[in-house]
Order: sequence, then structure tokens, then C-alpha cells
Amino acid sequence: MYNLAHCGPRAGALWKERRLNHANLLNKCLLIAVLCSVAQIGVTEQQAPVVSPRAKVIQQFTPLFAEVSVQLSASKQRYLNDPMAYQAFIDRSLRPLWDASSTARALVGRGHFEALTLPQQAALIEAVRGTLMRYAFEGLENYSGQQFRVVDVVINPKASMGWVQVQMESTLRPDIVLDVLIKQTDREMGIWQAVDVRFKGITYVSVKKHKFRETIEEQGVETLITDLQRKNREYFADICTQTQSSGRAPCALSAE
Repeated sequence: MYNLAHCGPRAGALWKERRLNHANLLNKCLLIAVLCSVAQIGVTEQQAPVVSPRAKVIQQFTPLFAEVSVQLSASKQRYLNDPMAYQAFIDRSLRPLWDASSTARALVGRGHFEALTLPQQAALIEAVRGTLMRYAFEGLENYSGQQFRVVDVVINPKASMGWVQVQMESTLRPDIVLDVLIKQTDREMGIWQAVDVRFKGITYVSVKKHKFRETIEEQGVETLITDLQRKNREYFADICTQTQSSGRAPCALSAE
């Protein structure tokens, strides 16, 4: 190994100084890199827009109703002829934005719902989900070219509930305004879902809840679930038979 002592004390001092300068240079480079990274993080955080709950709702629901307008106006007859294709569209676009569990809880009341066993709750939610699906199919039958447009969004101060105001525009009849009650079901992810619909001040839950609760109190929740399942099954069996469809929902059991 080369010995710096052979070159005298001056050479050894120079070598140590160079090593120190080199280390300082590396440290400075490392410090600059860290500062640049922190600065970049700061720029990213400053540039990233803070999305308000109202803006988040608009982002979620405006494309939904725009797609519904396009799909129904362009594909109504195809969906009438192929209920399985319509079901697939609903599962992809509408179902993720509707919280059937909250709707079921509102229909029977918190007390009745919490008194149910977990299997009963699951069966009720599924029956309500099937009922909402049936309404979507019934709506398709009555669709006559209306276009759906989000015109306003109102969020409560806690950002827990709100309303999405939707205008149904038609060339055949006066425009209709519907209000969709929404609930923030995942605050961390900022996900909002629909739980009820209001038309002229009357909500779906307010119309149906008395019958639901009366059935539970007089005949039990099993009767309510069975009645909902029967109505859904008979409706879908009928449209699946008419269109000779089978194999997938809602016609998975039509051949049995």
C-alpha cells in the first residue's frame, strides 16, 4: 500500500483535506437532493387541488347521469330485448353508487333493523336491492327519451348527507326535477352513495316505510322478505320468459 508518510507531513495533510472536501461535497449533494425532494413534495401538495365534498359528489354523479342518458336513449330497445345486458349496465354504473343497506335500514327503522339477526339483515338488504333493480327495469319500460342532468348539489355542514338535484328533460312533457338523497359511506375515500329519491317533496322511503314496518310488526320480517323476493322473482321470470333469456342475472333461474 502506498504510504503517505514517505511524502512528508504536508502531503498527508493535503490528502486528509481532499478527503474532507470530498465528504463535504457528497454531503452537500445529498442535502441538495433531499431539499429538492422536499421542495417537490411541497409543490405537489400545493398544486394538488383540495376537492370539497360538494365537488366530489359532482365528480361522482354527473358522469353517472350523463351515461344513463346516453345508454337509455341509444340502447332502450336492445336492453328491453336483452334484460341480461341491462342488468350488466346497472351493475357496472348504478349499483356501486347506491347503498341498499342504508335504504333497507331506513325502510324498516333503526330499531327493527338492529333487532334482526345478521342473516336476516343480509336477506332483507338483498331483497331491497332486488326491489330497486326491479324499479330500474320498470323505469326502462316507461322511458321515453328523457335526458338526465345534475343541476345542483347540497351538502350538510358535517359532510355526511346531502341531495343531488337531477332534472329530467323531455321534448314530450314538462321537465321534472328529482332529488337524490346521498350519504358519505366512506369518508377516507370520499365515496358518496344514494339512499333515497324525492319527488315533489315525497321520498320513496316515506311512502313505503309504513307498509314495511306494519308487515314486520304484524307478520314478522320473514314475511316481508318473502313478499319482496316473490314480487322480484315473478317480475323477472316474466320478462325473461318474454325475451327467452337465461343464463345470467336477472334470468339465471328462468330455465328452472
